[in-house]
Amino acid sequence: MPTSDNQNAADHSTNQSFLEIHRPIVFLDIQTTGPDSRTARIVRISTLRIEPDGQERFRSQLINPMAPISPGATDFHGITDEDVSDCKPFAAYAKALYEYLDECDLAGFGIRRFHLKVLRQEFEFAGIDFHLSNRTIVDAMEVFHRLEPRDFDSAYRRFVGGEFNRLSSDDATVNAVRAIIAGQINQHPELPSEPARLEEWATGTSAEQHIDDQGRFTLSDDGDPIINFGRYRGFTLYDMSENHADYLRWIVSDESFTPQQRQIAADAAEGIMPDFE
Repeated sequence: MPTSDNQNAADHSTNQSFLEIHRPIVFLDIQTTGPDSRTARIVRISTLRIEPDGQERFRSQLINPMAPISPGATDFHGITDEDVSDCKPFAAYAKALYEYLDECDLAGFGIRRFHLKVLRQEFEFAGIDFHLSNRTIVDAMEVFHRLEPRDFDSAYRRFVGGEFNRLSSDDATVNAVRAIIAGQINQHPELPSEPARLEEWATGTSAEQHIDDQGRFTLSDDGDPIINFGRYRGFTLYDMSENHADYLRWIVSDESFTPQQRQIAADAAEGIMPDFE
């Protein structure tokens, strides 16, 4: 795949002692027209290929997605429809990219849940069967979540200190939650202290985007219904319905969710999207 004119594609050596690789690995970043992996088209693909001997090669290419770029996506990556209007479509680079990635392992951040879905779809549109079964996928987001557990006890250790003893008293947990929030604001003065603004910061949405009264289901900047909690945060309900319906059914069975949230999940599991107009 050709490189863009303003990118350096020269090979160079570097010390790759942080990874012990026995075949090439490609660090991959993809920017798209929007956040829904089912409809997103690639507007830029950047790769850093590292050989077992330490040689590196960086390539980046703007792509004409043959579809409009959503305003939210442009706000995120800065690429406009005008930027790609004179570029070639993905199909023009598909064969060269396929050969470039052949027999390579892949790495990225959040690569498994989004980037690779979009990439495989683009290859499919170009008439190429791009397989992942024979590759190792190193996802830095998955590594990060294992290194930084996101449960109550880890939050207490980080923002309060010490180990939490939930059996010490009846009010131990509620006071611990208060102490955690206080510790978060003290350690991060940039956080808003007014509850409504803190909620908006934490969820990445305003109340106007909430589908349910708690904001566990919200609208993305592009108007798509998405999950706003847990391991599937940011996934559209379209994607959840097609690929993770079991998770939606788990929500339906869990009484810790409100009746409204459980109904939204039940409908989505059957392919019925919420009426949020």
